[in-house]
Amino acid sequence: MKTLRVIVLTVTSLVLFLSCQSKSTQAEDLLNKDIRNEIMNKIASDSMMSNEMIGIMMNNKNGKMMLQQHQMTTLGDQSSMMNMLKNNPELMQNMLSAMMETAKGNTNMMSEMIKTMSQNPQMMEMMQNMMGNNMMNGMGKMGGMHN
Repeated sequence: MKTLRVIVLTVTSLVLFLSCQSKSTQAEDLLNKDIRNEIMNKIASDSMMSNEMIGIMMNNKNGKMMLQQHQMTTLGDQSSMMNMLKNNPELMQNMLSAMMETAKGNTNMMSEMIKTMSQNPQMMEMMQNMMGNNMMNGMGKMGGMHN
């Protein structure tokens, strides 16, 4: 009987000890390249999560810089960017909204945007269609852009 009690106590102690062992933390998971890649692939394959991630990156100084650098290297010519934005209207809306919010507080950026749009009729037309002519007319008054 004593032996049985010792065995049961030992097994119970072992089970309790093993169950109290901590699982890996989120930080540890992110250090594991396979788990990190799995998480990133899941985000990339889900449009809602991707848009959420872009929004988070746009609100982070380093993330915003990375997105801008990536945009410059992978979307070098305007036609490929236009095609990408036409294929993903939600992404286009998010990018334009973020760009407009940034430009509101930066008159130099606003002037550059107006200059770029005035030199690119296709871009101008797209912005007018998306944002409405009233807003574009207001921008024109700020930067000297004419329809």
